[in-house]
Amino acid sequence: MSTGPGEAPVGVAPRRLPGLRERGLVTVELAVGFVTATLLAAVLVGVVLLGVSQAAAARTSSEVARQLARGDAVAARLAEAQAPDGASVAVRDVDDGVEVAVAIPVDVFGIGVVDVTDKSWARYETGAGS
Repeated sequence: MSTGPGEAPVGVAPRRLPGLRERGLVTVELAVGFVTATLLAAVLVGVVLLGVSQAAAARTSSEVARQLARGDAVAARLAEAQAPDGASVAVRDVDDGVEVAVAIPVDVFGIGVVDVTDKSWARYETGAGS
């Protein structure tokens, strides 16, 4: 029986190297895993960004409300100035106190702009309210 180079004799199955047919699967699995990890990281960063913005809105609203309830307009303006860029602060008198609402627009990639808001109320201290 004569066979050419690289050919198996008749009736003998050709010898295969282990993993030869699956060689491209590792690349595909790696690519899918990389894309999944990147998307997961982006979602986690977005969630953390929203959480940090919510904490900043809560801190700003409570600080401004507390300072206005004490009658300290200068300290209230300083607290408002420490709010994140783009934040809007709305103040209104409610009953025997002051209510402060803070809204911060947060640009979350893939979703768009999400408004994070917080409200705080503080009772006027003696001699400070209207």
